[in-house]
Amino acid sequence: MARLRRIVAKLRNLVANKRAEENLAREVASHLTLLTDDFERSGMSHEEALLAARRAYGGVEQAKQAHRDERSLLCIQQAMQDLRYGLRTLSRSPGFTITAVLTLALGIGACTAIFSLVNAVLIRSLPYGDADRLVYLYTPNPRFKMPPEMFGPAYGDLYDLKKQSNSFQDMTSIDQSVFSLASQGATERVSAARVDGDFFSTFQAVPEIGRTIKPADNQLGRENVAVISHALWQAMLGSAADVLHHSLVLDGKSYQIIGVMSQGFEYPNASDLPYGDPQFKSTQVWIPLALTPHQMSDRDNSSGDAVARLKPGVSIAQAQAELSTIMARLDKLHDPQMQGWGALVENFVDSTVGNVRSLLWLLLGAVSLVLLIACSNAANLMLARAASRMRELGVRVALGAGRNRIIRQLLTEAMLIGVAAGAIGVGFAFLFLRILLHLDPGNIPRLREASLDMRVLLFTIAVSLLTSVLTGILPALTVSRVNLTDFLATAGNRSVAGTHGRTQSALIVIESALVVVLLAGAGLLIRSYINVQSVDTGFSQSTVTTSIQLDAHYSQPQRAEFYRNLFAKLSELPGVMAVGGINALPLSNSETLRLFQVEGYANEKDQLVQGRWVTPRYFSAMAIPLLAGRFFTNDDNSRTEDLAIVNQAFANKYFANRDPVGGRVNTDDHHVRWSTVIGVIGDVHHTSLEEAPAPQIYSPVAAADDGYIAVRSVLPPKALAAEIRSTLHSIDPNLATGDIQTMGELESAASARRRFQTLLLSVFAGIAMFLALVGLHGLMAYSVSRRTREVGIRMALGAQRTDVMLLVLKKAALLLALGLVSGLVASWFATRVIQAFLFGVGRHDPTTILAVCALLAVFGLIAAIVPARRAASINPMQALRTE
Repeated sequence: MARLRRIVAKLRNLVANKRAEENLAREVASHLTLLTDDFERSGMSHEEALLAARRAYGGVEQAKQAHRDERSLLCIQQAMQDLRYGLRTLSRSPGFTITAVLTLALGIGACTAIFSLVNAVLIRSLPYGDADRLVYLYTPNPRFKMPPEMFGPAYGDLYDLKKQSNSFQDMTSIDQSVFSLASQGATERVSAARVDGDFFSTFQAVPEIGRTIKPADNQLGRENVAVISHALWQAMLGSAADVLHHSLVLDGKSYQIIGVMSQGFEYPNASDLPYGDPQFKSTQVWIPLALTPHQMSDRDNSSGDAVARLKPGVSIAQAQAELSTIMARLDKLHDPQMQGWGALVENFVDSTVGNVRSLLWLLLGAVSLVLLIACSNAANLMLARAASRMRELGVRVALGAGRNRIIRQLLTEAMLIGVAAGAIGVGFAFLFLRILLHLDPGNIPRLREASLDMRVLLFTIAVSLLTSVLTGILPALTVSRVNLTDFLATAGNRSVAGTHGRTQSALIVIESALVVVLLAGAGLLIRSYINVQSVDTGFSQSTVTTSIQLDAHYSQPQRAEFYRNLFAKLSELPGVMAVGGINALPLSNSETLRLFQVEGYANEKDQLVQGRWVTPRYFSAMAIPLLAGRFFTNDDNSRTEDLAIVNQAFANKYFANRDPVGGRVNTDDHHVRWSTVIGVIGDVHHTSLEEAPAPQIYSPVAAADDGYIAVRSVLPPKALAAEIRSTLHSIDPNLATGDIQTMGELESAASARRRFQTLLLSVFAGIAMFLALVGLHGLMAYSVSRRTREVGIRMALGAQRTDVMLLVLKKAALLLALGLVSGLVASWFATRVIQAFLFGVGRHDPTTILAVCALLAVFGLIAAIVPARRAASINPMQALRTE
């Protein structure tokens, strides 16, 4: 009732103030009318009289303005007084101030670091000039059950689309390549892109030095020019000013440098293209595409990736409709057996960051919960401090301070804590960001561009102010509900302690619930990561692999001789057990799909299967088990009969209830040429660790070609890698070797993003639990200090020390139980957010839930033991005398 009366009184005051303002306005208008009439009677016109009346009344307006200025000055003076008093008060309690500031700084720093990732990947504009108007173009064919992003338009279709479409300002094609770059007596691999003359205009990319590739450069005979990246300019030429007088030697061919791109433009980067070359990290060289007339009219082979820029005012839907209409006409120009091509227009930005957007928002949401827990802890500290300052605040009220002034003072102190925490949080964010970049999984676009820029700093300021409000509002409201004058008169504090205790207990329950949500999410991701790591990949982790790409000056006989020599020398190395070659390694993001048929099976039209070409010793080099039949041998190359080996998934699907060995498959796209299956091998995870192995067909080759070499040895991987480099250099000193790594490293790279997200969420959950346990410990310690007299009376009446300890532990257990129940209910719904990130575990996994409950319960009770032991050690007589 008292609260209702206060609300009614405030409403009455608002109504009264509004009426007073209306009365004042009517009075002013009346005075102006009377003065205007007097001046009109003196002979003035109405306009002159009205102007004179306003001048005469200006003294009143000036007085009102002076009054307003005086009030503003008073507010400023009071605010400065609150700031000075708050600084003095906080400086007198260094322990409280440091603890509160560091608690909030930890949450603000973590939140700022994650937001910097979100800003770099999702918010900050791409360095391509109005990137929202860029789109990818695909020409999928429903006959082939493959992702549409695997079908870039054929060059013949692409150049017809350029001529016939009206929706695009520019359109270009990109073909990724890897070259051997000769520089300063050494050779290294460099990622390059063959582009047409519209590439740089499509991206609105301006060079830092020189010029870009123009349409004239794509004419045959004029294509020996190159544009290099800013990074390559620094590394190779030391940022030489005469860079345009230098040339590059790529695969033994000289290219004149015509331009250097500005820093930051290295498109395409590692994760820009859905099915890009796995060897690419970022593009360092751009050279002309320089197509022959036959290539420009070819419609049977998919080209590279196509990017276009929409005209202003044209939507993706409009462009999609136009391209579908044009492709319907162009499809009739294809071979009748290959018709069915359509059109797909996808937003460039969404294609680039779409697959990581949910991950980054998940991390930002998780770290926001950590910040809320930090705010709750700081609010608990301020509540405890406010209880100890009740006498001081009561004296201020008795001396004339209003309740609003008391509330403002407490909020000012909270703001000072929040600002200090924000400043220190920036330092924490810098450290956290360095750690996050060190953990970069390598497949999150533009992650390494994350920095503490102006947008991030403004976000930090906003978060600091928000935490100040969240931290200070509860103590301020709690104090405002206590009659400080009555408190001072009675010198009592039980009602205050009870009010504070209930609020603090509620905060601990909320903290515990939030911790349960974070722990449940982290636990599910940890179990998913363990499940991924326990997947049987089907190959040896210690096998060392490297990619080989010979220069264009190698003739076909020279290439065959090179690989025969290489295999012979690698096989002679000490400890080497097997050497093999394959066109595309498992988990290398490279796939080769082939049309096929199986004899004696109800084949469907346009069946596709993953196919690879291997040398005879490849399976031994990878330690892939043979389940039936035999491996390829060198003698098979002299046979007139075509042979094949299939994996277990293929045998189970297409040779169910019959022996696959001796069966026949046809993998020729245009002719009926059957291959006899001579063996079945174990399944290998080629595409992903989280997808079931797909059916595979392996075909033999007499000698390896450009692709990958696999070597299995008893030597340590580092020693074997050194031997491989030495062998390659002995055969061709100018050959640039690719990444030499073990299959275990490839597997680790394949699960890098899952490891990244699991580690971060686990760290956030750990920080949250630590903060919650610190808060629980602080609440129990505060409760014991407030109940010293009560404990003394209990012990004087015969209570044992164990009874006192149980009294404290029961309260802690009750708070933990309430937090656990609330957290389990919240996590039941919250785990839906991470369902897409789980592997081999349900979002309501009982093992994870039980582990979370046990973990929080055990550590929570451990945090309460110290205050409980302190309560049990209270001396009853001393407690009764001092209270």
